[in-house]
Amino acid sequence: MLPEQRVFTLTLTAENAAAGVRYVVDNVRVPPTPTGRVAVRKVDAADLRTPLAGAVFELWRESNGVPGLQTDGNEPDTLEEGGCVTGADGRCELVVEAGTYHWREIAAPAGYELPAQPVATVVLTAANAAAGVTVTFADARQGEEFSGSLEVLKKDAKTKRPLRGAVFEVWKETNGTPGLQTVGINADVMVKPGCATDGAGVCTFAPLEAGSYYLRETDVPEGYVLPENRVTGPLRLDEQTPGHRLVVTVDNRRDDHGKGKGKGGKEGKGGGRG
Repeated sequence: MLPEQRVFTLTLTAENAAAGVRYVVDNVRVPPTPTGRVAVRKVDAADLRTPLAGAVFELWRESNGVPGLQTDGNEPDTLEEGGCVTGADGRCELVVEAGTYHWREIAAPAGYELPAQPVATVVLTAANAAAGVTVTFADARQGEEFSGSLEVLKKDAKTKRPLRGAVFEVWKETNGTPGLQTVGINADVMVKPGCATDGAGVCTFAPLEAGSYYLRETDVPEGYVLPENRVTGPLRLDEQTPGHRLVVTVDNRRDDHGKGKGKGGKEGKGGGRG
């Protein structure tokens, strides 16, 4: 790399002309940029152990400083590879310099559908370059309806024991506004009403279609208080979700003041109160 001082003055006089003058300049060697493998793995959404050949991916390097992938416009990210096809092992990989990259699925294997979210981001660093980084995409067969589940596990905040009798609702994100909105003309949609946790502290909401969901706690076991923020989410459930099943743990603390069940707090990041 260039030294901090790049200009040097030499003075040649009658006295030093015979010997001449010189100036020694040192340069610092720049360490090479680490390289490593970034890989994508394509599997069947119904059986994540089954690899799929024939999926086509693009690899884009994050280069414009804008979060997420931009493929067009005045300043898109940089396309590194436009046609990486998965083999019989369901994998496609490239060797690249350290940086942030976006895999984008552009064609699904024959008989399969593209996932709802066809882009995934990986970060290759000096620390993980030797091992490389891999992201997994799951595709569903064409004509196969998605069916997923959301399971809540309620525990005592201190002892971590399961709690019976906590009641939850599930709402689907439908209005595009961050956070849960439960009232108003453009509220999100409640898809599953109150479900009480059983003796194992579990309540399962199923079947659910692909989408983003919020868990909203509406009641607590006797002797406990509602958390200040009783909304959990958004929770994304789609073809990339292992087994099409999400498990969320929610803690409750005891009412140490003997006042019985506490009242709820705020409804989450952007929500109103129901």
